[in-house]
Amino acid sequence: MNSLVITLMRRLAVGTSWGGVLRITAWVVVWVVVISWVIDPAPPSPADRDIEADVPASEVRYLGPVSPGDLAGFVAPSPADTDDVFTVAFVGGSELKLRDVSVVGEVASRIGSVGGQPTRFDAYTLVAPRPIDALRGMEAAIANGSDAIVVSLNAVWTTDEWSMREWPNLDVANFGTLWRTPGSWPWALAFQSPGDAAWRVTRAISPIVEAQQRLGGRADGWVERLDVVDQPEGGADELPPPELEPQLAGDATTFWLVDEYGPDVMADTTERVARMVEGFDADAPAARHFTQRLIDTAESAGVPVYLYVAPFSPESALNPRFAAAEERVAAFWSEAASAIDSELVTVEPTSMTPEFADRAVYFDIVHMADAGPFADVLVGRLCGQWRSVDPNQECAP
Repeated sequence: MNSLVITLMRRLAVGTSWGGVLRITAWVVVWVVVISWVIDPAPPSPADRDIEADVPASEVRYLGPVSPGDLAGFVAPSPADTDDVFTVAFVGGSELKLRDVSVVGEVASRIGSVGGQPTRFDAYTLVAPRPIDALRGMEAAIANGSDAIVVSLNAVWTTDEWSMREWPNLDVANFGTLWRTPGSWPWALAFQSPGDAAWRVTRAISPIVEAQQRLGGRADGWVERLDVVDQPEGGADELPPPELEPQLAGDATTFWLVDEYGPDVMADTTERVARMVEGFDADAPAARHFTQRLIDTAESAGVPVYLYVAPFSPESALNPRFAAAEERVAAFWSEAASAIDSELVTVEPTSMTPEFADRAVYFDIVHMADAGPFADVLVGRLCGQWRSVDPNQECAP
């Protein structure tokens, strides 16, 4: 057998010469193209993502990936936006949408039209987005023709030293973000690999790669139906229910926090978040670079952009360490806002919690159990900005 393999390798030069490498590459490309032609999957759509329905129900379109393995990234809205609809795009993290609680859905229920046009709401949300992820979400919203953009700035994920990235798949889906300006080229070299470029090219020529999240989910479903070993007694219907009250989960920052402060830092959510927020200082180059890119992109968007620091629970302010960290957050964004020249861009650097604190209900320091009270405040801010830009852009329920 070994002699046969050696003979074939010598005769066919499989992988032992440049000709062999080119033949392997050619066959791989032919195989991918043929399989894509045979299967011909539909392009990715918001319906592909496993998103829990909002309560109360809404028609918000959630366009962000829910898995780091989803190479489609932020999908295009379907149906495509038209000129007779006023599309509002929200960009942010789980503070905007967690399970069935949605700030976006609550805002959508309060604004039925703007300037006489019916509204449509899109959410470019991820769990724990870093500044680079928010930048990519804003770029996608602009490319999809949004008429107004709202960005939630969750200070927990803006810091530098604790912020290991959670969404490397966006290095494939939004490959050009870091190459668009020379100032970001060092970050492109640090974050992106030749493999990301190869996946981007493969995704462009093969619909299967772009739709792999949906196709993979179907394959997993078939496998689970055939699996009789790992099913609980009585079937999948008897799986234990999820926790009723979501909490701030552990993530890639845990290692650094525990290494720096010891395991006790994870015992109290407020203490943990305060330590994470403390990363605002002069030697946070990633935070400051991508914050500036975020603002530059907002100024060039050509539509109203409202950026606000996500509100924290009223109880968190009782923690002196957290209160001090929150002041640093406000100072950071106030400094960033002071350099904005565009009348279309507004930055709210301080938490809006005091305006609805008497009605606020939180699961934890960042996740609301009821987004309605905050939506009441946010709607006033958004409609005020849109009206200041164009007096004809009056909000109506």
